[in-house]
Amino acid sequence: MKFIADFHIHSHFSIATSKKLIPENLVKWAQLKGIKLVGTGDFVHPGWMKELKEKIEPAEQGLFRIKNEYRNDKLHVFSSCKDEVRFILTAEISNIYKKQGEVRKVHNLIFVPDFTIAEKIQKALAKIGNITSDGRPILGLDSKNLLEIVLESSDDAFLIPAHIWTPWFSVLGSKSGFDNITECYDELTDYIFAVETGLSSDPPMNWMCSFLDRFTIVSNSDAHSPEKLGREANIFDTELSYNSVKEAMKTGNPKNFLGTIEFFPQEGKYHFDGHRKCGIRWSPIQTLQNDGICPECHKKVTIGVMNRVAQLADRENCYERRNRHPFYSLIPLKEIIAEFLHIGVSAKSVDRTYNSLLEKAGSEFTILLDIPEEELKNIMNKELAQGIIRMRKGNVYIEEGYDGEFGKIKVFNKQLKAHTSQKKMFGSISTENQEAKEKTIIHIGFNLKEYKRLVQKMKTRQSDDISEVKEKKKNFISLNTQQEKAIEHHSGPILIIAGPGTGKTLTLTSRIAHLIRNRHIKPEHILAITFTNKASMEMKERLNHLLEDEHIIADLNVSTFHSFGLSILKEHCNKFGRDSNFSILDEEEKKQAFSKIGITQKEINSYVKKITSAKQLVKSYKDISDENFARIYKKYEQLLKKYNAFDIDDLIYYPVKLLSEFSDIANQYREKYQWILVDEYQDINYAQYQFIRLLAPNKHSNLSVIGDPNQAIYGFRGANVKFIKDFTNDYPNATVYILQKSYRCSDRILKASDQVIGNISKTMLKGMESGIRINIAENATDKSEAEFVARTIESMMGGLRFFSIDSQVADGYKTLGMEGLSDFAVLCRINRQMDAIEKAFIDHSIPYQKITNKPFFQQRPVNTIIDFLKLSMNLKNDIILDKLAKQLSANHKVNIDNLRNFADTLQNMAISKAVKMIVSNYLKDETDNVLIKELLNITHDFGKNAKEFIRYTILGSGIDAYKSDVENVALMSIHSAKGLEFKTVFIVGCENGLLPYTIFNAHGIDLDEERRLFYVGMTRAKKFLFLTYAKKRMLFGQIMNLSKSPYLSDIEKELVKLSKSEYKKPKKKKHDDQETLFSLK
Repeated sequence: MKFIADFHIHSHFSIATSKKLIPENLVKWAQLKGIKLVGTGDFVHPGWMKELKEKIEPAEQGLFRIKNEYRNDKLHVFSSCKDEVRFILTAEISNIYKKQGEVRKVHNLIFVPDFTIAEKIQKALAKIGNITSDGRPILGLDSKNLLEIVLESSDDAFLIPAHIWTPWFSVLGSKSGFDNITECYDELTDYIFAVETGLSSDPPMNWMCSFLDRFTIVSNSDAHSPEKLGREANIFDTELSYNSVKEAMKTGNPKNFLGTIEFFPQEGKYHFDGHRKCGIRWSPIQTLQNDGICPECHKKVTIGVMNRVAQLADRENCYERRNRHPFYSLIPLKEIIAEFLHIGVSAKSVDRTYNSLLEKAGSEFTILLDIPEEELKNIMNKELAQGIIRMRKGNVYIEEGYDGEFGKIKVFNKQLKAHTSQKKMFGSISTENQEAKEKTIIHIGFNLKEYKRLVQKMKTRQSDDISEVKEKKKNFISLNTQQEKAIEHHSGPILIIAGPGTGKTLTLTSRIAHLIRNRHIKPEHILAITFTNKASMEMKERLNHLLEDEHIIADLNVSTFHSFGLSILKEHCNKFGRDSNFSILDEEEKKQAFSKIGITQKEINSYVKKITSAKQLVKSYKDISDENFARIYKKYEQLLKKYNAFDIDDLIYYPVKLLSEFSDIANQYREKYQWILVDEYQDINYAQYQFIRLLAPNKHSNLSVIGDPNQAIYGFRGANVKFIKDFTNDYPNATVYILQKSYRCSDRILKASDQVIGNISKTMLKGMESGIRINIAENATDKSEAEFVARTIESMMGGLRFFSIDSQVADGYKTLGMEGLSDFAVLCRINRQMDAIEKAFIDHSIPYQKITNKPFFQQRPVNTIIDFLKLSMNLKNDIILDKLAKQLSANHKVNIDNLRNFADTLQNMAISKAVKMIVSNYLKDETDNVLIKELLNITHDFGKNAKEFIRYTILGSGIDAYKSDVENVALMSIHSAKGLEFKTVFIVGCENGLLPYTIFNAHGIDLDEERRLFYVGMTRAKKFLFLTYAKKRMLFGQIMNLSKSPYLSDIEKELVKLSKSEYKKPKKKKHDDQETLFSLK
């Protein structure tokens, strides 16, 4: 059966598409066009999936028909066009991610034969990102991983790379693509058997690249309205079924896959190079001759498809490809009619003529492709018929599209340049007597040899530039004088004051490497202490790079305060009435413990804080003057001992008591760790201070501490900046080194941040460059603030979707220096601010990762799995048992003994196997949960060592979940951002009440610490810093009218650029129009 298929379309759930894109209208227009098989598009979107399930039903194998109740008679179809239309389930995914050091933006088209498989893919993708705001979702997912998800869903599902040459969003695109298909999909490339041309290329252009020979070349419309169906399409001669269609594309059998229907590629809006705003349209040769720079605005022009094909072409003759299929370049019938009548294509007289022709002669494709010339002249105006005949022969006049501007293809307009005999960029496509014409009609629209010569010349120049940049980079990472002095300090205590971006970690790790390599200190005598697992891992990675010896790294002790304290407790737990199988209670389990000793729910939080405060001050219940609290404290401690448990505070509290009360043990640790290095010393609390003092009590101790008093922001956790300020009092012989060169921030950012804490700062850092002005943006509401952030990110990224560029939210050009979404961070004072930002990101399809203070291991369902593992190691811990029972009671009939017995079976089992057993028995609905998959990845590193794994999970913090290698915008609190850096930072909510945070407790706030917090936020920015505030904000269910933060007034005007943003509610417009939502004054 011969039929035409158009697989790549969109629904009304996609941004900037027609509301008429519903199954009923698709059936109508498919018949008018002459299309038998239509892709549904967008099946990943829950709303469209629901509508499809309601309106279509299974037909032939893997295909669907519209249900009888939705066959709308009002949508009139001429009897000459009537046919039974079928649907095939398809969806396009926009993948934005980083690979091989570059940000990739690739669109992929997925095919599945039934709703069950579609839902499986939908469910998997929903756990990765937002699939509800756009029918074509943007996901921070590697294309290879998407293909893996598709292949795992079913042997019948498959993936086709979409519009492979489009500059902005494709696998081979000039802006963010690869140089071949295999680079993108790696070893899974063998599962790809077809690629889509896109509107700006046709088959001969693809034939120029031999690496595409293995793929069938397909074409689709990418329709955003029903009338655009069939702009490009595929011709089959097979049984009407999913498997037959798939097999025809997979094999490329010319008897079954008969070729494609094409747009003239010059009409595509990215065919030529150019710059739309400046009216610059260039051929590839002209682009090279001008070094790719627009003479009007001096920015880079957009490299079009023709140029990109030429870059990757390894043939001069496209007909060297053997497996070529015929193709037919057409102009939509309405466009031919409009040109003939000298009126616009949307004019009513065009519709009347179009409808009359279809009623008389059949579908549009029948008229454009099949009806003999003489018959054409009998059923329509002869001159109009002649126009169609000219189009069939390729006797057209062209004006190439460029930089988002559609080209023009005419059959009557002699003002446009002629393009005869259907000559393409690389040759003739006439199927009649093709072999005879190939030798004489091969045509390239420019001198390919001259193009290659100019390309090579440009590459040579760029190579020289890259060498120069590498040399500068090498010099950049070399140590400066102050760093060298600190690193090479001989012995005795030192204090290194290291402001933001001064190379704190580099200095600390280089000192360790110096001690080992140059001073020949044994690595087992060195102890390095950090605050987070992330910082500890980063330090180990740096040391591994510096030392290049895994045995040395293994002998080094690089720990967090808590993990080092834990190692001491493991060795001496018997002194505190515990055995080696002790548990460590997290914050939730502490609350559970208090409920067991009779504390009411209302009082629990208060007592948890009191106990933590007491232990941070190294006070036992005997040291507490409040008799009631002392009694509760004692009962709490007795309960922990009964259940063979410690809480998280005990990991510092008990080691301090141990070293204080047992001098022989203290001496053992002092003898073992003769060189101690402490990171972020400004953030230590009293217990941690005592810990260090007990390990290094002597004024000549080899203690190196590094930190910055201006970044002390954890007073609410008991930290006290006085300890770093008093270091030279504690160690009178200490040498102080001050690092004054920041390799992160510009001078403007450093100067502005210094002004914010001017009454505290004593040293002025110097940046690498003067930098650009800080943007202070006033917003009417928190919604307009969020919209400003989202649109600015979209603009600086050069657009994240076609809509960004077409609606001029972005011009397609990334801001200089911006590489990917991971270069952006949005920082909030409190988590409640994130709601508006998240909504804006969802509306703009911006992938993001939200980092809160809650660690990954405390999130459901991961915490349930962790609790089972905890119980398996300490079966008598009823605190965890009760917690598990409570968690599972919603979905299971819980029997305490059964839980305990099941936990017992997990002992001595590989952790990954235990996790799978827990999921299969108690969390069956979470099998595909992405968090569980992430957990399994982590467990492989621990084998059967459940104790180490559990202790690792307990000591984690929220920031450990941050993935710097994932192409997502970081959304986090300012506190969480400590220790991180980004090229662009937005600090939102710069209002008096939020910064400083005095809305609820103006008198109990440390205002100096609030200033330091703002300083930390500002100095996360390497290049661009936006400080935004809103006149009106919804917070905690209240509308608040807050004035701008006083910190903004502390920054001198010469350092800032002031702007106002306005959020305008979008008006309802036609599907292809886009209301300007946002403006800056």
